[in-house]
Amino acid sequence: MVRVTIKGGVWRNTEDEILKAAVMKYGKNQWSRIASLLHRKSSKQCKARWFEWLDPSIKKTEWSRDEDEKLLHMAKLMPTQWRTIAPIVQRTAAQCLERYEFLLDQAQRRREGLDDTTDDPRTLRPGEIDPNPENKPARPDPIDMDEDELEMLSEARARLANTQGKKAKRKAREKQLEEARRLASLQKRRELRAAGIEVRRYFNRKRGVDYNAEIPFEKRPAIGFYDTTNEPFDPDKIDFKRLHVDNKNLAAKEENEKGERKKDNAKLKRKKEDDLPAVIMNENRLEPIKKRSKLVLPAPQISDLELEQVVKLGQATEMAKQQVSENGTIATETLLGDYNLTPDLNKIRTPQLPTVQDSILNQAHNLNILSTVQTPLLGGSNTPLMDVSNEKSRGGASLIMATPNTLFNTPFRTPTNTTTDSVTPSTHGQTADFNSGITPVRDRLNINREDMVFDDQLKQREIKQQLRHNLSRLPKPKNDYEIVLPDSTDQVNDDDKMDTININDEDQADIDQRRRDEKRRKEQELFKRQTQVVQRDLPRPNDINLTILRPTNAEGPMTDLQKAEELIKQEMLVLLHYDAANNPPSNTSFNRNKDFSTYLDTHPYEQFTDEDLATARALLESEVNVVKKTMGRGDINLDVYSKVWDECYSQVLFLPSENRFIRATATTKKKDRIESAEQKLELNRNLMALEAKRAAKLEKKLKTLLGGYQSRGQALVKALNDIYEQIDQTQVEAKTFELLRQNEVLAIPKRIESFTEDVARQEDRERELQRRYQELYEEHTSLSEQQ
Repeated sequence: MVRVTIKGGVWRNTEDEILKAAVMKYGKNQWSRIASLLHRKSSKQCKARWFEWLDPSIKKTEWSRDEDEKLLHMAKLMPTQWRTIAPIVQRTAAQCLERYEFLLDQAQRRREGLDDTTDDPRTLRPGEIDPNPENKPARPDPIDMDEDELEMLSEARARLANTQGKKAKRKAREKQLEEARRLASLQKRRELRAAGIEVRRYFNRKRGVDYNAEIPFEKRPAIGFYDTTNEPFDPDKIDFKRLHVDNKNLAAKEENEKGERKKDNAKLKRKKEDDLPAVIMNENRLEPIKKRSKLVLPAPQISDLELEQVVKLGQATEMAKQQVSENGTIATETLLGDYNLTPDLNKIRTPQLPTVQDSILNQAHNLNILSTVQTPLLGGSNTPLMDVSNEKSRGGASLIMATPNTLFNTPFRTPTNTTTDSVTPSTHGQTADFNSGITPVRDRLNINREDMVFDDQLKQREIKQQLRHNLSRLPKPKNDYEIVLPDSTDQVNDDDKMDTININDEDQADIDQRRRDEKRRKEQELFKRQTQVVQRDLPRPNDINLTILRPTNAEGPMTDLQKAEELIKQEMLVLLHYDAANNPPSNTSFNRNKDFSTYLDTHPYEQFTDEDLATARALLESEVNVVKKTMGRGDINLDVYSKVWDECYSQVLFLPSENRFIRATATTKKKDRIESAEQKLELNRNLMALEAKRAAKLEKKLKTLLGGYQSRGQALVKALNDIYEQIDQTQVEAKTFELLRQNEVLAIPKRIESFTEDVARQEDRERELQRRYQELYEEHTSLSEQQ
């Protein structure tokens, strides 16, 4: 089957580098030729990747506040014209659209009261495919690249490194084809030779010298060793250093380096002539690296002399306090305050900047509301928009916050907008609360006026500390108590009256709770007095059949059993009407309380007490036990009950035409039985469809919850089956090799014996031949001597 490759997907680092090199060579117009280097990307995707990510002029830094305000303002003036807005904001159209949607979503979450840290719906979930991978960072290359990627990389390297013309390409291609034909022919001859077919190679006889088969002007050396007796030999003069590989290839190495330097100079010249490489080289110059300057701190605002004066004043105060504590009075001591430690060191921190509204979120909120507003033809009030009047200009100038200088703030200084040495210069119309950063005031002698500005938090803290101090001076509680018995009954009665008075003064919440408990108890008692049908929530009929009673004009007297049955039927009808009127079923579509009330007026419902109901249950249970003993029955289990229920239910027949149940023996019409069976079949079908729908929902839910586990289980089962097959195959191979080993063990001694016999036979033959040779040699020698 042919492998199908779908172009697209995430860009990798290798593909980005190939695209950069291809743009440097072919320019920004030949995208089809560039895409031919990337097997998995089309020309359109290559172009989008360059103009949305790889172009050095693209700004990839974080969006600033000025850019956000400018984007929202331009989107309000030119909606959906992103390619027009992009050069104004100095971003790409895709970046502008993505940032605009992000701001709208942020405003929407803010309006709905959601947290900004919630998941962004635009982020990809595991398993999802990115629809726009061209404007995302490249994925790093894997350690083990597949064959397609390696082939693409080698082909791109070869094509991009080729700086020759078309003729050189054709020559190289022809040479490669010729080499391929030669290798194919060689492989074919080897296969034929392995099959036992010898193929002769016929060469065209060339006129003249065949330089491939012969050596021109060859001088064959004489047979034997070369005579070197007359050649001088001095072993001390041999210089082996000149035979070193480095010295031998030094000249060739210098020539190669010279040629490489020429090529590098030519490449550098071509790069300088092209504008695109210059832009790429200047990419790092967009953000120049600034050298770290030397830290210059301002001059100290308090001199050493002033610090010494403060220390001396503190020492003088301490000395005065010591003298007063030793010799002075309490009145003198109260006139001296404690100024040793600063009460609250947290006040010297930089105060929080004043709270201002975020104009960017306000503008995004207004745009989001305007995009979903109804047509003005419907009338009504205008859509309320948030105020963005605190912007300095449409250009996006943000509000400048002034940081207060806590060292120069006096305790009771009035904050102003003028530029002084104590605060950072602020813009006109700006107001900041500098009192939060001033030195805290400690006025223990109440010298300052009450209308002056005090630190409320410090004052509250001092009040709390004073209160704790006063409470700590209270005496500890003593848990000593005595039990005193009343002296007379009058005192006991008085105590009971006081308890009654205390009980009467009960809390309203307790009274309400007691009333609710009492009401709940009464409801439970009333519920227990209801019929078992209501207590068990069993189905109840909407229509009550009054024809079950014996007709009044019936002939013949009734027996005692029939009279008892009639009484039971009458009581059953009363209970049915009472339950239908007071406890109607939930599936009742119409109200017939009037009919039920009319019947209950003529046949009143009698309320029974709990004792009467208990007596009736006991009487019924005793009668059931008597019947069980008489009939020889024990406890009825579920199987027997189901069997009896099926027998009783089979004796009842439902007539759809009359919409009522009758006894099966009361009718002999085949039509009624068929209609009843059809009705039962239809009910079973509806029930089956309902259960099938529920089962489908449950199956879908289980598939969603357990789909991953099922797929994982199938994969594991498949892996186990593969392992079992491998085990079986390995066992077969092991048994086969074991059988071969046994056969070899049995055959090796026979082979050794056979080889030993062959060797002995060969040695005997060789000795015989040597003897024969010796005889012939001696005979030849004797004949030669005779001659």
